[in-house]
Formats: sequence, structure tokens, C-alpha cells
Amino acid sequence: MNNISVGVGTSILEDSFDAGKQAALEALIGYQGFPDVLVIFCAMKYNHKELLAGIGSVTGNIPMVGGTTAGEISTKGFSSKSVVVMAMGSKKLKFVCGLGRDMSQSETQCSQSLIEDLKTKTDFNDALSLLIFPNGMGGDGVKILEGLQEHLGTDFEIVGGYLGDDERFESTFQYYNGKVYRDAMPGMLVCGKNGYRTGVGVRSGFESIGNRFYCSASKGNVVEKFDEESALQMYKDLLGEERAQKLPGIALEYPFGLIDQKVSIGDKEYFQLRCGLAVDHSKGTITLAASIPEGSAITLTTASRSDIIKGAELAAKQALESLEGAKPKAIMMFSCVGRKLILGRRTQEEIEAVQKVLGNDVPLVGFYTYGEIGPIDKLKKNLKVTKFHNETVVLWVLGE
Repeated sequence: MNNISVGVGTSILEDSFDAGKQAALEALIGYQGFPDVLVIFCAMKYNHKELLAGIGSVTGNIPMVGGTTAGEISTKGFSSKSVVVMAMGSKKLKFVCGLGRDMSQSETQCSQSLIEDLKTKTDFNDALSLLIFPNGMGGDGVKILEGLQEHLGTDFEIVGGYLGDDERFESTFQYYNGKVYRDAMPGMLVCGKNGYRTGVGVRSGFESIGNRFYCSASKGNVVEKFDEESALQMYKDLLGEERAQKLPGIALEYPFGLIDQKVSIGDKEYFQLRCGLAVDHSKGTITLAASIPEGSAITLTTASRSDIIKGAELAAKQALESLEGAKPKAIMMFSCVGRKLILGRRTQEEIEAVQKVLGNDVPLVGFYTYGEIGPIDKLKKNLKVTKFHNETVVLWVLGE
């Protein structure tokens, strides 16, 4: 085995066991021996226990993390109703898997339990990154990060995506060490700073339509009022009657941008974006993927297909720059389901834009998410704190 070996396998077979087995076998092509860890993303259509059994029939008890998505990504490009598997092994790197439980009951406790689990298996002194895959319907994404950063510090690199359920917005499944979970957060700690570096890219392509209003009442990730009016009614007024009839799905195309948390990157402004996941017409509220603090200045944002594809290209260039000369060996891509819905038939182009910059032959897996996790710019001290994002593409690149 070289210093690091990475393989990617995919399958669209209907039978769950056979699909898992086929994807695992393809991921192991070229391996001499077995990898150290598996990362698995797949569609909701499968019987998840049988899928993992099929993978395990090839790989045995190799540690694994992953879960269900709103669309799968691999070196081959975009796919749906599929399973993708990345197998990773290294003489010098260590991949340590852990699990946090009961996310919807307490995001903070879930984060703490993941850290405690990981600490029973390794120390964090040599850690490069923590990759997390939380339940995408499990609560406030900001609180998950706050819970992790309380124990790890704000400078610790955390990257990942909130798992999906094929745009049903009901319930997601998580995978950890051969078992299927609900309402959990699998995580993988990557350790081994000697000779390795990670690159991170975070961009959206969304821009403000030019308006400004304020969040005047919110509880957690439920927004009750904008400018002392019903949050949902104001949102409907901004969207217009025809678009408003398509709520909540249309919310993925018109996210809110937090003006108070925007940063300037070159000649562009980057907003922290928040998508609506559900609406309550009787209460006039909007449930978001993550909270908007009361008093925050907000704007409505939008993007064209070309803007979104350009955003992916810029994220890839940023990730390459932050590798600081290290050669890309593996890529994980987390892109918002809202981007996929806007791109439609052009979804493949977003992935191709990333591969054009980082290398078409570099092993790649990822998925379309219900929220993305990563620092806005890891090379800048004031922007290296990991944030929660919507409508954004986040890239994690392992470099040697």
C-alpha cells in the first residue's frame, strides 16, 4: 500500500444487498489488503440493513460512517437512487469513527457524546479534521456546531453535511459500523499531520436581491416574525403569489442571507445562508435548517444556474489554494439540495467544475445535503471558524 490508498465504488442495482456488495467490490479494486475506513452515502430507496450487510460481505467489520442523501456524488458524477462508497487506507493516517445519539432531543448532548466516543479511541493532538454527518431533520445546525466547538475550540476544523431523505423532509438514516441509526450523528476524525494537509472550499454563488429586514422574533430555528410581522406572510409577499404557492419547496431557491454575518471575498459579498425547510400556515412561522438570532439583519437571496456552477468552481480553487502545494488524494463534496433543484439537468456541471480544478482522476464522493458545514476561509484567521451553511458547496480535500 502507498502512504494513502483511496477507492470509490458505486451501484444502481435494485436489490439492496447486491447494490452494497457491488459498490464495495468496486471501491476495493486495486487494494492489497483492506482499507481502514468506509464512507457510504446512498438513496432512501434501499433496505438499509441489507445494504450494509452487502457491503460487509465484502469488507468485513471495517469501521464505517455515512447515511442517506438527497442525491449522491462520486468520481463518476451525479447520481440518484444509488449508493456510493469511498474506501480509505493509509500507513501514516488514522481514521477514527464515533457516534453521537439523540440529536433532536439535545443537539449539545449529541455533540458531546460524539466527542466522548472519539476520545475513548484516540487523542486529538494529531487531528487534521473532524468530518460529521448529522441527521438532516434533527434540529438546529448551529447548536450542533456550538456543542462541538465548546469541547474542541473554535479553531478546530469541522467539515461535513447534514444527511437527507430524497427531498421528503421527514426523516434520515445514519450509518455507523455496520448498523443503521435514526436521529444520530456519525463522525470521522482524520489524524496524521506529518506529511498531510487538508484543503477546504466554501462558496455559494447566491447574492442579495437588494432588500433588508430584521428578525424580530425567533425560537431556535423557528422564525416567528420579521419586522414585527408574521415571518411567513412577509416571505410570501417577497416571493409573490405564484411562487408562494410552491412553499415550502420554493424556499430552497430563495434562502435568507444574514447581513450581519456577511464577509467580503474579493469583490463579492459572502452571506451566511439559511433555507426554510417547513412552514406553519396557522402560526405564520418558518422552520429553518439553522437558527437566525433575533435582531439579525436579513436579505433575500437568489442565484442563476451559472452563478451556482461558478460558485462550485470558486470553492474548488479555494480548496486547492488552502492545500498549499499538497497533492489532492481524496475529495468529499457537500452541496445543498437547493442547488440541485435549481440546476436541474445541469447538476452534473457543478461536479465537473470541481473536478476540472482538483483533478478528474482524484477519488471523489459526496452528496446533496440539508445543510453544509465548513470554515468560510481556513487560511484567514477571522474566517477559519467552522460555520453552518445552506445553498453552499463545501469541499474537503485530503492532500499529501
